[in-house]
Amino acid sequence: MQKKLIALAVAGLMSAPAFAQSNVTIYGVVDFGYKWTGDSALSGYDSRSAIDSGISAGNRLGFKGTEDLGNGLKASFVYETGIVGDRSGSNGLWGGAGSRQSYIALSGNFGTVALGRQYTPAHALLAGNIDPFGFGKGTVASLANVYISPARLDNLAAYVSPTFGGFSVVAAYTNQYSGDETSGNGFGNDEDAWTDARAWAIAPTYKNGPVYVALNVHQIRGNAAEASGQNVVGTVKAWDLGGTYDFGVVKVGAVYGVNDIKDVVKHKQWALTAAVPVGAAGKVQASFVRRKSEVDAGSDARVSQWGIGYEHALSKRTALYTAYADINNKGAADDGVYSASIGDATGTTEGAYQRGFTVGVRHSF
Repeated sequence: MQKKLIALAVAGLMSAPAFAQSNVTIYGVVDFGYKWTGDSALSGYDSRSAIDSGISAGNRLGFKGTEDLGNGLKASFVYETGIVGDRSGSNGLWGGAGSRQSYIALSGNFGTVALGRQYTPAHALLAGNIDPFGFGKGTVASLANVYISPARLDNLAAYVSPTFGGFSVVAAYTNQYSGDETSGNGFGNDEDAWTDARAWAIAPTYKNGPVYVALNVHQIRGNAAEASGQNVVGTVKAWDLGGTYDFGVVKVGAVYGVNDIKDVVKHKQWALTAAVPVGAAGKVQASFVRRKSEVDAGSDARVSQWGIGYEHALSKRTALYTAYADINNKGAADDGVYSASIGDATGTTEGAYQRGFTVGVRHSF
C-alpha cells in the first residue's frame, strides 16, 4: 500500500493527469554479491574477484500501472530501467532509461495487445520456465552464456491470447529490428547493422498442472548493410521447442533449437535443466547446455557448459544464492568468434572467462 501511495505521488509530480491512474506501483530488484571468474581463453588475463551487482538477476527500477476503462477493458504500462548498482549511474548499455522494458498495453476478453520495448516470446520460454537460473547474463550458470536467443526488442507489437484449456499463443512483429542484446547471432547489439529489417515471432504454449510445452518460431529479414566495417546478413530463421515437467521432488526441463543465419552459420543447440526443492525454502539448480555452430566459410565450433547452484528464500522477497559454472570451448573454431564465456548483468564478456562462481543476496520490492 505504501509503495502505491509513493508511486502515485511521484506520478502526480510528473503530470497532473496521472492522478487518474487506478493503480501505479514502483517495483525493482536490488542484487549484490561476490563474483569470481577465471580460466580465461585469452592470454594476459588473470582471474577476477569483485563485489558485483546483478549477479543472479539484473538490478532494476520500474513503474507499472493499470486503469480500468470499463466493459472489461484495461489499459496498462510498464517502464523499467536497468541499474548498475555497484557504481554510480544506470545500466546504459542498452539505451539507459527504459532500457529493460517500456510499453503500453490494452487488455480485454480478446487478450492483450502491447506496443513498445518488450521481452521476446523466446525469452519467455527460456527465462520464465526452462532455465532454473533465469536465462540472464548476470548469473554465471545461465544458459544464455551458450544458448543464443534474443531477450528484448524495440518497436515490438505483441499479442497475447486468452488461455483455452491450457493453450495460449503469443505473436509479435516489428518493422525496425533493434535493441537485441544477443551476441553470436550475426548482428549483435549494433543498431546500425540492419537497414529496414523486419522480424516476426509466434509462440504457442500449453500449460496444465505439472506439464509445460512451448514452441517458438521467429524470422528476421532485412537488407544487407555495412556496419562496423563488416557485411551483415539479411535473413535469420530460428525455432525453439522446449518444456518442463514437475514431479514434485524435481522439476526437469529440456529445450532444442536452431538459429540459422543465411550463408553465415547455423547454430544447433540444446539444454537439460533441473530444479530440486530442499525443504520449504530452498532449491538446488542444475543445467547442461551445448551448441554446435556449423560455419559456412570456416571451421565448425562446439561449446558446452554445466552449472550448479543453490537458492534459499529468507522471505517472499529476499533470497540468498550461490552458483558455479564451467564452460568448455575446446571444440570452438580457431578464431573464437563462436566461443562462449561467462557474462554479467550488463552483457560484458571482457576476459573471455570460462569458469565462474557467485554468492550473494537478492531483494525484490
